[in-house]
Amino acid sequence: MADTDGTMDELAVTQAGNPGNPHGEFGEQMLERMNRSHAEVTNWALDQLEFKAGDRALDIGCGGGATMGRLASCIEAAGGMGHVSGVDISTVSCETSRRNNEEAIRAGRMDVTQASVESLPFADGSFDIVTTVESFYFWPDPERCLAEVARVVRPGGRFLLVADVYRRPDLAEDVLQNIERYDLTVLTPEEYEQLLREAGFSAAKAHLKDGTTWIAVEGVR
Repeated sequence: MADTDGTMDELAVTQAGNPGNPHGEFGEQMLERMNRSHAEVTNWALDQLEFKAGDRALDIGCGGGATMGRLASCIEAAGGMGHVSGVDISTVSCETSRRNNEEAIRAGRMDVTQASVESLPFADGSFDIVTTVESFYFWPDPERCLAEVARVVRPGGRFLLVADVYRRPDLAEDVLQNIERYDLTVLTPEEYEQLLREAGFSAAKAHLKDGTTWIAVEGVR
């Protein structure tokens, strides 16, 4: 659908760009918009974590690369530089993440790899912190993918799954339609916690923000 000035509205751009695997010009537009629109929920979610100097972090489904920058800032604020990796299945997402974090990549503080969460190209226990923001919805095999995530988190490390909606009885009709349209995995807090424990995390806790449908599920390896 186009607005009166001939530009496409946000829903049309999202549908054309494919949020599950962004591609093409509309994928780029969608990623830049998501960098902005996901900022508030991401910042709230990252406040649930404790960072330390030198942490190695991974963002799965790095999209436009904004979360990578926020992770780097959190580590730096904790007392020193660490390293942040990003991984995404989408070529456009990887290109956008690299462009938006070009300086840090040149300095060797970040890297971006094109790969699927189903087979992460990292050794066991590589990361102190792993995040995924607005990405879990699209994972093809949640149980197996979460086990793969657990594999790359070091013992005592943390995984944070961030989403701006979780399953609850009062979800608006348009939200329910969106879940059905894209076949999204949207669970209750208890179901998220159970999945993380079954995947190999020793503990799991769902953080909820009052007055919103936001959720940040924290798993401890």
